[in-house]
Amino acid sequence: MGWIAIIIMEAKNGNIQHPSRSRDQSITGSLYQALTDTKKLAGWWTSDTRGSGSKVGGVLEFWFGDFCQKFEVVELQPGKLVRWKANRKEGIEEWAGTEVAFSLSADEKQCYVHFSHSGWRKDSGFLPHCSTKWAVFMLSLKDLLEKGKGQPAPNDVEINHS
Repeated sequence: MGWIAIIIMEAKNGNIQHPSRSRDQSITGSLYQALTDTKKLAGWWTSDTRGSGSKVGGVLEFWFGDFCQKFEVVELQPGKLVRWKANRKEGIEEWAGTEVAFSLSADEKQCYVHFSHSGWRKDSGFLPHCSTKWAVFMLSLKDLLEKGKGQPAPNDVEINHS
């Protein structure tokens, strides 16, 4: 498989963006699967991932110990786009109503992954932590695709902003 490199990380206007790129165009299919298949999601974000990410309207549950963040799958374009919306009733208060999107595209030389976590209502100080953790998990996704094994929570890099 190809490789993915995080080329820029920024948090601006209350949004987190991590554009990435890969030299191998065939990786877009593998990336799409890693973003929609529950077992593959568990291989890079949190090892306790439940639900269904392969159909619009499905609900994904990402468990971090006793805490669960739920997302509804709101848009899927195979090989091109995966978009989730955070549940307003269950999960991190700051994430309520936010959207996570992975946009995939390719040219003749490489494919691109553009990640965003948008719609934050306010920055309570949690935004920098989340931006850093998303970068950690993007590297975990890279390792899953390149090496066959990511570092999902609870075996990820610990970040403490307190």
